Amino acid sequence: MAKEYGEQAYQNLGIIGTHWHDLLDSGNLPAGRVEEIADVATGTVPARRNDEEIILYSAGGMPVEDVAWATDIYRRAVEQQIGTPLNLWRSPVLS
Repeated sequence: MAKEYGEQAYQNLGIIGTHWHDLLDSGNLPAGRVEEIADVATGTVPARRNDEEIILYSAGGMPVEDVAWATDIYRRAVEQQIGTPLNLWRSPVLS
């Protein structure tokens, strides 16, 4: 995204991920501190390395893609019987 919007991408858009890329490019953030969410989802990198680790996520894509991808992740979690079910309503509005 920063390539599209130039060096002021973070200031203009406010998407924190563009700031992280600026910090990476300037050498102020070590490359090993940033992981792609796709690598976490596929198990290429661990989701958490220890209980004290703080994870920040920056979403700046198209929401329809995010929903489609979240659906795939949800279905995978159900298949693998992992995760924590959350009761967001008494009964689904859509069935």
